[in-house]
Amino acid sequence: MVTPVRDRPSFSRNLIPDAQRLGEVGAGWKVALTLPSQYEPMKLSGPVFAGIYKSGVRPTGTVFEKGWPIKAGIECEMVARVAKDVTAGTTYTAETIKPFVAGFFCGAEVVENRYTDVTKVSGPGRIADDVLQAACIVGTEVKDWQKVDFAGLKGRSEFEGKEIAVGPGTNVMGGAMISLAWLANKLITHSKYLRAGDVILTGSVHPPVFLPGPGIAKTEFVGLGGSEITIS
Repeated sequence: MVTPVRDRPSFSRNLIPDAQRLGEVGAGWKVALTLPSQYEPMKLSGPVFAGIYKSGVRPTGTVFEKGWPIKAGIECEMVARVAKDVTAGTTYTAETIKPFVAGFFCGAEVVENRYTDVTKVSGPGRIADDVLQAACIVGTEVKDWQKVDFAGLKGRSEFEGKEIAVGPGTNVMGGAMISLAWLANKLITHSKYLRAGDVILTGSVHPPVFLPGPGIAKTEFVGLGGSEITIS
């Protein structure tokens, strides 16, 4: 059974409780609001990060139970898996973070709109709510990811066979590797760090698109692969 994210603790910025102590096991992190057009209207100074949990990490093809998420949204994202602990001592870049990466997957984030009017939720409110995080979908593994031009990728999402959003890899802070390095550095400033085995949602190539109802949603990075979910 999927654990409703509304019952989960916050795991973002300065609000970082011990997930195990509070009854949930952390699986990794997400990067969100990567574009100025997303974070500036919320009066935030830049992108934000939040936690994801093991109960929310799902393979492509997952069927979500009826009634949860309350109102599902989809984001097309690259998912990274961490190979070894990323500890303090240096400032990481898109190049120097590479030895810490075990692999990349074409995936998606499922977000949940739990509000009457989500546009009225403030920046701090979004952060406290893990930026609407519900699930991390792990799809096609990216072969030879070291050779991939993440900035040059085109990502797209569709619902019931109809394209609903599209965006370039540059929307993720200039590329998924840049986003991953940013997250590593930001966590260290909060006395945290990326750990071996962590799963990372590196950021969406397009804003979240909330789905109109039950059906099949897919994400794709053109030429590499994608993921699929069913909302009951």
